[in-house]
Amino acid sequence: MPARHVPQGDPGPPPAPAPHPTSVAVWGVPSPVVAGRPFTATVGVKCAAGCRLSGMPVVVRDAAGAPAGEGRLGEAPSPGTRALYSSEVSLVAPDDEGVHAWTTDFAGGDCSHEVEAARCRAGTATGGRPEGADARPPDAAPEVAHASSSATFGFRTVGPPDHRVTVTVRERETEAPIARAEVCVGPYRGATGVDGRVALDVAAGEHAVSVRKAGYRPHADRVAVTTDVALRVDADRAPDPDLDDDHVWM
Repeated sequence: MPARHVPQGDPGPPPAPAPHPTSVAVWGVPSPVVAGRPFTATVGVKCAAGCRLSGMPVVVRDAAGAPAGEGRLGEAPSPGTRALYSSEVSLVAPDDEGVHAWTTDFAGGDCSHEVEAARCRAGTATGGRPEGADARPPDAAPEVAHASSSATFGFRTVGPPDHRVTVTVRERETEAPIARAEVCVGPYRGATGVDGRVALDVAAGEHAVSVRKAGYRPHADRVAVTTDVALRVDADRAPDPDLDDDHVWM
């Protein structure tokens, strides 16, 4: 018996492709931040398929979920990256002192540029590797969307500084200045310059002092800050030059 052709209805537009995964990173947050004062944080977003995300919005939310600042991703990827688009967001620190955890949200959505949308569709068809495409064919698939993503970052707020503590780090045997030594005075952090010196503005009170540099023995001390203070640290070379490789600042 011959097969009969059964007319089919209009299949309609092709289904939308799955949204491209995205990821969010936050950097450049000062440590610490003076309570109640402005500061900035850099928010970066990357599409797993390497799509162009310029002009798309990002929002920073405080611990209660309220918007604290927003920005739009830049026109070009961040230097040294292939597809990490970033925005510097202006924020104001909470009035209370302590450790805070805020969240950065990327809402996702369709590509912000028509040409880029065509590249996204091509990327979906080629396994997430966008290829060039100059125009959208009349029967093209629906716009490729980007999935939402978020990241949490923490920072510490402190009271306004009262005095300046200047720390000079030199090698004990040669008295040569040691650059890029990590210096902490209480919650205040910095790194020495080529002259082996760093100046930190701190609140009055007694603070722990620590100095670390790969290849040298760690130094720990305490200082009572009632006026401007100048400290000198004579660092001894460590037998193991990789002494600090697993050290993590908290």
